[in-house]
Amino acid sequence: MLKKLSRVISISVISAMMATMAGFWIFEMDWPFLPFPILAGLSMSLIQKETVSYKFLDKLIIGCLLFGFLAQFLIFSRMYIWSYLFYGGDFPFWPTYNPGEYLTFSLIFSFVSFLGGLAGIVLKGFYLINKK
Repeated sequence: MLKKLSRVISISVISAMMATMAGFWIFEMDWPFLPFPILAGLSMSLIQKETVSYKFLDKLIIGCLLFGFLAQFLIFSRMYIWSYLFYGGDFPFWPTYNPGEYLTFSLIFSFVSFLGGLAGIVLKGFYLINKK
């Protein structure tokens, strides 16, 4: 179980780090952040070697929650560090100062990546049906 889960965890950590590096671009306009969590969830479902849909869901939920919380934590840590170093901002660290908003943003990222994972399960199902 841990070996199968390690692929999903590594994809979610790598996706969260990529979201941190591209965080300025993700939040720049209205809704451009939506494709990134969808692609993260899609890759979490496509990396698994399962053929039955209910075997995907537990690993997908764990990976999506890890991605959502880690991506938000890393993005806002980067924003906090940059504002402190370059702009002299002395505001409190956001996830500990206002945990309700941190939880909301994390769950939004988790939910959107979960929807992308469900789309990945459907795409993988179509591929398996047409492959045979």
